[in-house]
Amino acid sequence: MIINENGRIPQAHKVFAHYESIFYAFYNKELFIDDTDMSAALSDCYQLLQIADYLGCTGLIRKPIEVALLKHGQDLFRAIQSAPYAWVEMGYRIRSELIFRECVIHLVGNWKTYKEDRSTQSCLVVVDGLRPLIKKYHSVLIEKCRTFELALMSQYPGDLCLPVEDLPIKREAYAKDILVWMALTFFRHWVGQHLITDKGHHGTDCGYELYKQIGTAGDAYMDKSVINQFHTKFPMTKKALNVLENHLLEVKECMKDLVHQHMLLKSNCELDIHRFPVDYLTCTEFKKGDCPWIKVTEGSKMQSVKRAYKPGGNDIARSNLDTARMGQEEGSGVYVKVDEGEDMSDGEGEGVDHGIHKRMRLD
Repeated sequence: MIINENGRIPQAHKVFAHYESIFYAFYNKELFIDDTDMSAALSDCYQLLQIADYLGCTGLIRKPIEVALLKHGQDLFRAIQSAPYAWVEMGYRIRSELIFRECVIHLVGNWKTYKEDRSTQSCLVVVDGLRPLIKKYHSVLIEKCRTFELALMSQYPGDLCLPVEDLPIKREAYAKDILVWMALTFFRHWVGQHLITDKGHHGTDCGYELYKQIGTAGDAYMDKSVINQFHTKFPMTKKALNVLENHLLEVKECMKDLVHQHMLLKSNCELDIHRFPVDYLTCTEFKKGDCPWIKVTEGSKMQSVKRAYKPGGNDIARSNLDTARMGQEEGSGVYVKVDEGEDMSDGEGEGVDHGIHKRMRLD
C-alpha cells in the first residue's frame, strides 16, 4: 500500500474497492478486476495480492484471481505472449498452473532473446529456480531441433534406396532415378546453406522460420527463381527441368511429413497462434511436477516424514490416565497371599499367630 507525504492513499476509492472485494471473497463472491486492458488487470491483481498478504488471506483469493483473469480469454494469453517475464510472477503467486505454464512456454521458445535483454533479468529472479527451469526446457527444445535436422539431412524419399527388388542392384537401376537424386541434392544444398548461416537451431528463433517453410512445402521456399539459379549451374532441357521440379515437389512433401512427425510446429500454448502468430517455437511440453510451489510442498512433506515421533494429545492423555490409575492402586488396600510356615524377616513378629492368609497394608 503506497501512502504519500500527506498520509493519504492515492486513488483511495480503488484501494477500498479492493478491500471490499477481498472481504466479499470470504462469501464466494467474484473479484472485480479492471478489464479495460490487461496491463490494468495485472496492476489490479498485484494490488489485491498486496492487500491479501497484509490481511493474511492470500490463499483465499488465489483461485478467484485466476478465474477473473481467465475470463479475458485470448486477451490474457496475448498479454502473456507479449511479456511472459512480467506475468510469470503472477502465475507463481496465485499458484496458477495454466498461467505459469503459458509463461514458461513463451520464455523457453524465445529464450535466446530474453536472456540477452537486461530489462527482463530482474523479473526472472523473483521466482526461485525459474532460470534453471527455463534453461532445462530450452536444452530439451534444442536437442529436439538437432534430432530433426539430423533426420532431415539423412532422409531418402521414395524408393531411392531400393529402386528394384533384385539384389544386388545394378548401376542402371540407380541411373534411372538421376533426376530424383539431383532434386534431393538440390534440396540438401538449400537446407545446408541455411543451417550453416545459423538459420537452424543456432538461430535466435531456434529454427522456427526454417521449419515453418519446410512444414508448409509447395512454393513456400525454393520457388521458381531459386530453381533458375540451379539451372544456370546445371543446364538441361526444358522437359528435364520440369521433371526435376516435380521431383523437388515430391521431396518437399516428404520433408513436410517429417516436420509433422517431430511435432516441432505443434503449439502447446493456449494462445491461438493461427490468429495471433508468433515467430518462435511453442512446442515445449511443460510438466506439472516442475511447478515451483509443487516442489516446495513435496519437499516439506519429505521433511515431515523424517521428523522424530512426538506424542500427541491422545498419547499424553492416555499416559496421564495410566499414571493416575497406578496411584489409586498404590493408595488402596491389597490382599497378599502368605503361605503357612513362611518365615518372617529377622524374626519380626515372633509370638504372633500367623494364619494362612493375612491382610497387609502396603504403605
